[in-house]
Amino acid sequence: MKKFLTLVITMMMILSALFAGGCGGAKEKSAKPGESAGAAKTVRIGMVPLPFYSHMWVAYKKGFLTEELNKAGYQLAWKPINLGPVVSESFAAGEIDMGVMGDLPAFVGRSSGIKYTIVSVSDMAKSQALLTNPKSGIQNVADLKGKKVAATKNTSGHELLAALLEREEMTLNDIIFINMSAADLSQALIKGDIDAAVIWEPSVTRLEDSGMKLIMDGAFCPNYNVLLAGDDFLRNNPAAAAAVQKAFNRGNEFMKQNMDECLKMLTVEFKIPEPQLKKMISKYQPMPIDEKVLTDLKGQEVFLSKNGITKNPVDIKTFIRQN
Repeated sequence: MKKFLTLVITMMMILSALFAGGCGGAKEKSAKPGESAGAAKTVRIGMVPLPFYSHMWVAYKKGFLTEELNKAGYQLAWKPINLGPVVSESFAAGEIDMGVMGDLPAFVGRSSGIKYTIVSVSDMAKSQALLTNPKSGIQNVADLKGKKVAATKNTSGHELLAALLEREEMTLNDIIFINMSAADLSQALIKGDIDAAVIWEPSVTRLEDSGMKLIMDGAFCPNYNVLLAGDDFLRNNPAAAAAVQKAFNRGNEFMKQNMDECLKMLTVEFKIPEPQLKKMISKYQPMPIDEKVLTDLKGQEVFLSKNGITKNPVDIKTFIRQN
């Protein structure tokens, strides 16, 4: 009898251990993109501190992002990123769920196999421009012939320069084209090492204030900043993506009504003087993905393929989500 009781007790202890341990140590369910195992779901947003994204920074600083995500059952992980190209790298490394960058690098990343989708855009048609050093004597695009003109290759500045020359029935072969990083363009122009440059904000406003001459902005060759979401994240967390967009819209509306407050707030974040920042912000406006935007982005794909910047075609229909 004693042996029988001992056996029963032993069996009960084994069964208790099995149930407590998940029936033989079953593996913990892995988290989907946008989730952390055993905790509230987290949305990781990569953001560069630039005027292009002012309404997004306002949404973050005013708490709109946290508020809208909490309503949808998510929490925010805000990840400032110093350079635009790093945003694409962060997507590739699986370090962020959503982020913003220019449309050209977004296409390049998609072509190279990074799985993300454009969910909204900001108009940036006037954010880049052709500027000259007044000492160069350049008055218009036609005067660029034979001059030293710099741009950053494989960027929207490169595209704008090519489009400006084409309109004057010229090509890059008609100028002395210099491929130069954005960090070096400004000083080279001011010093007179180059005659002209295609560059974007915040450098455009700074260069104008330093005496450089604006010849043409990019309004006739539109490029856009785009908000992207990882494909897996978007598929598994559509409510989170919607909450982020709603928060950014709130940020934009708040800016319209409270520009002075926002300028003071963003001057600290962007390290740009208020008068310059106000001028830069006036060039940007979030907008829906309409037929014009789709046409412009299709043109971007054509330019990239034509110039060998992308090796694999990008299917616009799957790359851009239309609401």
